Amino acid sequence: MSEQTKLAVKQQQQNQMIMPAGTVEQALQAFQQYQELKHRLGSPEDFQQIGDKQHPKKSFVRKVQRFFNVSCEIIQDEPLYDKNGKIIAWLAKARATHLATGAYQEADGSCGFEEKTEKQRTIHNIRAHAITRAKNRAILDLVGFGEVSAEEINEREYIAQQTRQHQQQHTQQPQGPQGLATDAQRRKIFAMGRNEKKLTDEQIKKLVKYQTGKESTKELTKQEAKELIDLMEQMSGPELVQLIGEKAIESAVEDLPEVEVIDPNAPITDEEIKEAMNR
Repeated sequence: MSEQTKLAVKQQQQNQMIMPAGTVEQALQAFQQYQELKHRLGSPEDFQQIGDKQHPKKSFVRKVQRFFNVSCEIIQDEPLYDKNGKIIAWLAKARATHLATGAYQEADGSCGFEEKTEKQRTIHNIRAHAITRAKNRAILDLVGFGEVSAEEINEREYIAQQTRQHQQQHTQQPQGPQGLATDAQRRKIFAMGRNEKKLTDEQIKKLVKYQTGKESTKELTKQEAKELIDLMEQMSGPELVQLIGEKAIESAVEDLPEVEVIDPNAPITDEEIKEAMNR
């Protein structure tokens, strides 16, 4: 083929319009199949309510992968270091491929120590979360019609969002006195706050105000008290202090039960990295 012919072919290719892979009817059929998969194969455990929307979890994304005959491989799996050589996060990249057509989609996923609660700050956890995010993004970008998985949501942001929603709901829908919190609930709030979370009485009152908008535990309903107790069980003492807008107290951290905690500033050995990658 002469250079002139090659140039003519190249110009012809450049002048062609980008055409859809199928008809409108085929696109609608694919979307309907995806929606039918959600309703018929998806279970309540496959979705997580965040805000006003149901987000698919890892379990549902794997059903999508099998249903649409998609393979998924990890093509990047490595830690992210700060300028001092300390691990601060994990990076992953996944490639989802439609086996029937060869079409593929790549997506990144990352997770940092600061996203996790204290008990979950391990290399294994941030690596697993980064890989899950990368796989979910790649698979859903390929066939999921713009769905965002529940694993995309930052855990701390989700907890804060839930507390704000609870506060708004209770402000708008006051309960009658017959539904007031029991003495046992009120005692548990203060006992947990003082003994387990190392909070002062003033900090406990601020937490009650933050969560429910009320000044005293005497004003709480049974449901409000239950939700406050649930929140306190989910978060550590320093995290609760930060939630109400105060600076965490050093002594409170020292008095916490011993758990496996990874300090981003602490040195991490090559053996720990290998152990996390082999789990």
